[in-house]
Amino acid sequence: MRKKNAAERLRALGAKVGNGVTERTDLIVLALYETGPVPLTDKMLRTPYLDEYGLAELLERAEGLGPKAPENPPFASADDLAAAKDADDLRALLERADWGAFVPERDTVPLRERLTRLEAEAGVTDVHRTATRLLLVRHDQLRIELLHGQTHDVEIVGHALSPDGRWLVTGSWVGDDWEAGGVLQVWEVATARCVQVIRKVSGGVGWPDYRRTVQWSADSTRFAAVYQTNHIGVWDAWSAGGPPASISVSDGNSRPSPFALSPDGRSVYAHSGTNGDGGLQGCLLPVLRGDLNWLANHVDTDHPYLMARQLSDEVSEKFGQDRDADPDDHQVGEWIEDPRWSADGTRLFGSNGLCVDAGTREVVWYEPARFSRPSPDGSLVAAVTDGGLVIRDAADGSVLHGPYTLDGEPWALRWAPGPRRRLAVLTGGTAHAVHLLDDGRIVGSVDVPHNGKRDDEKWAGDAEAWAWSPDGERAACLTGETLEVWSLADPARPERLTTVPMGAQAVYWGVDDTLVLVSADRVRFVPARGGAALGDVTFLHTPAGPRPIPEDELDLFGSPLFVLDADTWAMTVDTRTVIAPPGREDDLDAALAWSVAGRHSWPLRWGEADVFPDALAAADDSPGVSTGRWLLEFSREALEEHNRRSEQDSSRWPPPRTASVEELFEIVRESARGLDVERWGFALWPRLREAARLRAGLAGGASAALELAVDITGVRDRLAACADVAVVLARTGHGDAARTAYARAEELLPEVESRSGDWRVALNPDVMAAFAAACEAIGDRRRADAWFLRAREAIDNEPNPWLDHAEILRAVVACGRDDVARDILADTDRHPAYGSGRTEVLVGFVRRGWIDLARDYQALPGWSVPYEVLEALADAGRPDLLDGWGGGRAWYIEDEVYERARRIAAEGPPARPLNPTDEDIAELTKAYAEIQETPFSRRQRPTELLAAQAAACGQLSAAVDLLRRIPETGDFNDRPAAAFQALRLALTGIRMEGVT
Repeated sequence: MRKKNAAERLRALGAKVGNGVTERTDLIVLALYETGPVPLTDKMLRTPYLDEYGLAELLERAEGLGPKAPENPPFASADDLAAAKDADDLRALLERADWGAFVPERDTVPLRERLTRLEAEAGVTDVHRTATRLLLVRHDQLRIELLHGQTHDVEIVGHALSPDGRWLVTGSWVGDDWEAGGVLQVWEVATARCVQVIRKVSGGVGWPDYRRTVQWSADSTRFAAVYQTNHIGVWDAWSAGGPPASISVSDGNSRPSPFALSPDGRSVYAHSGTNGDGGLQGCLLPVLRGDLNWLANHVDTDHPYLMARQLSDEVSEKFGQDRDADPDDHQVGEWIEDPRWSADGTRLFGSNGLCVDAGTREVVWYEPARFSRPSPDGSLVAAVTDGGLVIRDAADGSVLHGPYTLDGEPWALRWAPGPRRRLAVLTGGTAHAVHLLDDGRIVGSVDVPHNGKRDDEKWAGDAEAWAWSPDGERAACLTGETLEVWSLADPARPERLTTVPMGAQAVYWGVDDTLVLVSADRVRFVPARGGAALGDVTFLHTPAGPRPIPEDELDLFGSPLFVLDADTWAMTVDTRTVIAPPGREDDLDAALAWSVAGRHSWPLRWGEADVFPDALAAADDSPGVSTGRWLLEFSREALEEHNRRSEQDSSRWPPPRTASVEELFEIVRESARGLDVERWGFALWPRLREAARLRAGLAGGASAALELAVDITGVRDRLAACADVAVVLARTGHGDAARTAYARAEELLPEVESRSGDWRVALNPDVMAAFAAACEAIGDRRRADAWFLRAREAIDNEPNPWLDHAEILRAVVACGRDDVARDILADTDRHPAYGSGRTEVLVGFVRRGWIDLARDYQALPGWSVPYEVLEALADAGRPDLLDGWGGGRAWYIEDEVYERARRIAAEGPPARPLNPTDEDIAELTKAYAEIQETPFSRRQRPTELLAAQAAACGQLSAAVDLLRRIPETGDFNDRPAAAFQALRLALTGIRMEGVT
């Protein structure tokens, strides 16, 4: 869109368009992919930013334009389909039909219903295969995909049934890989099949245990979801899963904020931070294509998107607003809690008893409540107050009925759909029951031990224990691990119709009397009348058998893997190709279906998919015939390596102990090379220094240690690493090698000192102390004293009082200068005599044998005894010091720690790496088996922990194997951090950084 054209269209609509931001600016529009100007004024900070996509839709709405659905001639009328007497008539009809005019939303269901009747009469026929073939020919135009329902790779945290009961949306958060995002799945209730998958939702969908993070518009055409923690995304339900209209107004809230999608899906009320004026908070925003970003809480004047600033005297008093307060005084105000729209979109209701006019954005009435909920027709509001349950007139908040005192405490309010204004009140506490009201009057109750959560319980998630049928005559209720269906046609005489032994987090009543049960790892569709489930999909199961392709190839195919049984993976490759064992046609039909335009499913058994036993067979069969098979052919080398690895994985684990410490060092260096040092140097370089120190302590380690130091691209940290190496080499009796390392450090001094104006590379207390320790190591006491003094003079007590002290003391411990350590602790003018100390310093003192210094350091006020020092005392063979350490402020000490301390006192410290015991191997084997049953999206952290456990007990082959399974993502916290941890544990047994 050209700027000039956009400005002309805006002016024609009465807008004023300028090139700068003034006090009267309501909106800043950005070109695509522009981040906008840096806010130079408070006004710019307070103004919403809208991108070009959003401007286009804003103009289309105002001008009455927008995309129009193409008019297509009829494909085949429902009457003609119904009139086809047999398979021959139906085949003839389909062959002469104009498939180019096929409109999925209009034509799929009638055609599917007619073919379903034919299947019931004659089984799957050539007519089914013909119809499927003619559909698949146009798979690009009709957006046909071959889908399974197992795409969620972590627990479902949000879900919602569309108001028409035809579709369910489920959303999952993120696993180990944040960049992989979350998943939204759309399910067709009538067929119990997944018909749409939106992958890689940034930052995941919703948040564990948060309510209503997924919502539908009243017309079932749009759904909204919280994503990336605090953004609201709105998707056109049938638009091929493109990027959502995005709204961000929370000012970086660390959890999802409540919101409500309007009935037409074109507006959102969203919580934003308070602006401090004590009034009505939050904002009412248009849902526009693209991104809308705004710091609404910075606005202290009126704005078209903000709720009205002025309150009536009565409402102001109920808000607790002090109108005479100083403007600088901060008053929180009120939000529309758990917001819900009236059916006509004119009002917003809050569970806290607020009613707000959506047009004027003003409070209509406010009658505080513990929680409340409006009726579907918007005429009544049921509210639970301190005085009991009341039914209010939604127009003015006046009490029409009540207050009622019920048996038990009101927990949840559930209105039935339809015109009769029937309400179910779920009570708990002393009496679990459901009380029924018609038009505000109590008409009956059901004695049922429901699983309902309190409507005012913050962490209940999308728990729904009660679901009304569309006519309000029946209801489904979750009770314990069962589902009960009740007839309430006569509410005074409720009748239990069926009881099904199945539990869930939520139950919904969908189209065709289908009950939908949702749990964190399962979605089921069951008939309300009872009988076999129509569909049952379980997530997060991990078969014992090998996957068809390597994990790092999966993204090429979307979300292809699905489970056939406890031992077997299968995979979709493209619209026609599946990898699965032979003879599993029925299982494949139960797991897979074609999705037509993201709306409707089409049975797999009605068509002819190409099924191959493995990926190489699929690649060999007519390579290049489809995109999916071409990708398999392209990945042939990776597939062959994967097959070899799978065969190895099927053998006994852990692998034979053939790996050496050198392999751990190599993994450390490999993982470090893949990192962006501009981003990760701050974390990487200290670990490389530590690795260099560890390598210098091993036989023949001088040159290898210096190679690790040279890997550090930051000159200051490289200097420190060379100095560290010199200290270790001198301490282990390698004087010549120590002087060589010292010379390397000294060569770098002029370059570092010449850049004293750049804090990123200038000398700091850590580097000065490291060089001082190197001077001490080669016998230059005078120079060492000078550098230690220089380091101490450079100490900065902000922001962490003991950080610089700890770095200096580590160097002091390394070179054995206990006199310097005593001076530092005694010099209370230079260090704080308050606040918690640094645990690594305390452990360093103990490991060096400076017990008296350790006692003095532990005695600093303001901190407790860290458990790590007790571990260090045990490793030092000092059982005599364990009980009394810290003056009785110690932890409970486990028997194993005492036993280790006594053993080391008698036998000396063990050589490292250790030799794993039979018990160690058994524990590793058990933990590995548990990982194999863990979903891939949740395996990284357990794998990291097991690699550390293997390294600590000396099973280095297992550690190396596990480290190579951790993905290399360019993030230090993935494989690099795990590799450094494993190396430290293997050689020292210490988990803590900064001690070695």
